Formats: sequence, C-alpha cells, structure tokens
Amino acid sequence: MGLLRLFVLPAFLAFAAAASFGAHGAALPGFDELEKSLRLDPAQKAQFDAAVAATQRALLSVAFGGLQLKERIAEEFSKPKPDLGALARAQEDAIEQSRPLFAEARREWERLYAMLDPAQVRRVRAAVEEKLRGLERIGEALRGMLGEGKGDGERRGR
Repeated sequence: MGLLRLFVLPAFLAFAAAASFGAHGAALPGFDELEKSLRLDPAQKAQFDAAVAATQRALLSVAFGGLQLKERIAEEFSKPKPDLGALARAQEDAIEQSRPLFAEARREWERLYAMLDPAQVRRVRAAVEEKLRGLERIGEALRGMLGEGKGDGERRGR
C-alpha cells in the first residue's frame, strides 16, 4: 500500500498521466530502450506490448483515482467539519479499483517472462526494479515535503 498512497500527490499524478499515453513500449519512459536491448522476436514483442499496455492501464487508473480523490479532498475540506474517515475510505476505494488492473499487468509481465531466456528476464527485472526504486525515491521525497519521515511510514505499515 505504501507506493499506492502516492497517487494523491500531484507529482505522481503527473508521472502516471504521462506514462499512460501511447500503445507500445516506447510510451513508458525507458521502456523503449529496454525493448531494443531485449531483441525480441515477434511473439515476444507482442507480449511485451501487452504487458506495457496493461501497465499503462493500471497507471491510468491510479491517475484517474487520484484526480477523483483530489476532488473529494477539496470537497471535504470545504465543509466546516471535514470527515477524515470519509477521505480514508475514498482512498481505500480508489486503491481497490486499481488493484485488478495491477494484477492484470503482473500476469502479462509473467507471461512475457515465460517467453524470455534467462538473460532477457534478468534485464527486464533489473529495469523494473530500477523504476520501482525511482518511485520509492519520489515517494520518500513527497512524504518528506508533507512532513512524514520514512520512519513514520514504516510505523504505519506503508
């Protein structure tokens, strides 16, 4: 849940929205280089495109959920007595709506891994891990701007 909590923050929304454009690997930052380095055959290329497209749909759902949540936050804080519990429930609902799309993306990447040789799998995993580390750094920086230290997030189970 730690990384998914980032979707309420504008910088992550901007990343997710930008990453959602296009229909193939080149549309996600850095995936065009990965695709070229893998030297995929036509079947692998089709599966790579399916995995990237599923990832794009998941990121778009995060962006859309974030936009909806942003509106809900503004609406709630315009009230004399904002209901923070309602905001927490709205955030959980947004996460739950995106969860199936992330599961689909995971399945598409697993199908791709099954088609690749071990060296290709290592390259894909390294690229994905690098992207996740980048998202974690963004998340830590944004939490810092919001006054939440890394330890605070760990204590809350993020």
